Amino acid sequence: MFSVCIVGAGPAGLKTAIECQTRGWETLVIEEHPEIGKPVNCTGIISKTGIDEHRIGLDDILVNPIKGANIYSPSGERLEIRRKLDVAYVVDRAGLDKQMARQAEKAGVKIYTNTKLLNIRNESIFVEREGRGELIKAKILVGADGPNSLTRQIIGIQKTRSEFVHAYQVRVKGAFDPSMVNVYFGPFAKNFFGWSAPESREWTRAGIATSELNVKSNFELFMTQKRLQGEYCDMCSSLIPVGPPMKDIVKDNVLLVGDAAFHTKATTGGGILASISAGSAAAKAIDGHFKSKKPLKDYLNHLKPLYKELELHWKIRRYMNSFSDREIDAMFVKMKRAGVESFLEQHGDMDKPTLFVNKMVGNPRMWGMLPELLKFMRS
Repeated sequence: MFSVCIVGAGPAGLKTAIECQTRGWETLVIEEHPEIGKPVNCTGIISKTGIDEHRIGLDDILVNPIKGANIYSPSGERLEIRRKLDVAYVVDRAGLDKQMARQAEKAGVKIYTNTKLLNIRNESIFVEREGRGELIKAKILVGADGPNSLTRQIIGIQKTRSEFVHAYQVRVKGAFDPSMVNVYFGPFAKNFFGWSAPESREWTRAGIATSELNVKSNFELFMTQKRLQGEYCDMCSSLIPVGPPMKDIVKDNVLLVGDAAFHTKATTGGGILASISAGSAAAKAIDGHFKSKKPLKDYLNHLKPLYKELELHWKIRRYMNSFSDREIDAMFVKMKRAGVESFLEQHGDMDKPTLFVNKMVGNPRMWGMLPELLKFMRS
């Protein structure tokens, strides 16, 4: 019998596995796909502060450093936020998973690929491995199986389509500023945005996410408006959780972590660093349970710093979604006049909005946006 079985070999599951195993608990990770990291359903932008905080090695996964972002309103009004030094990195997303899998195996974690979860009954985990049914025994199960989490469904938690946005992304060849990400608001990306994340001067990762169902037709509109050309593919779409981080993520001997628990930034859809943080929190709770018989629900106490940030991301997203395209255009004009560009260059943090939101409210230069700030504070 294993101490811990983890469903899903992404950053959330692998981080949980590494920390459980290094604490002495025999850990198994099962991954339904034959190759770890594939298919890729993520743009793969990680902040420099996050890279430093989590000590992620860039040697094998760095694709391109980023110094800032151009953010465009529906009518084309631009906010330019640029720093002299790198603020983020576009990474090889599959390479990151493979790197973490190597670390896990080095620590002693067992990884079964091509192994699909079927059902859970207490400490019995029913799987299909290499096309054949198999029973795995583990004291604790961790569901790190993404936005469509079967683990979440098995423990009785249902999510509706309205709690996700549908994303579609392709690689595009052209001429790009490799130091800047482009973000586009517009009718093609209702309740979210489009993006272009450069890999180099010649290649970028372009995509949209939208709350509407017809993501492909919206993507075509986006590509046409932004004069981008890329090849379509069947494996380029995915769901992104955009809601508050879940509280009901522990039931009996089962925990949820990562996208399965809505550990994503509702502002951008990014979830790599949040998933890694949540994996550490899950491992602490599991360790405390085994060593001191502490309840697994201590997991939520360990998540408090992360949830403080994720709940503010959700508040910002909900606030942004309350605006029409015309109101977003007007807000961009006000933000530019108020000096938001220079403020964010100095204080902005893509992962931790708590570091700059209060500074923004207390900054006299922002008082020209007082109605918007008051509306946000009340939202």
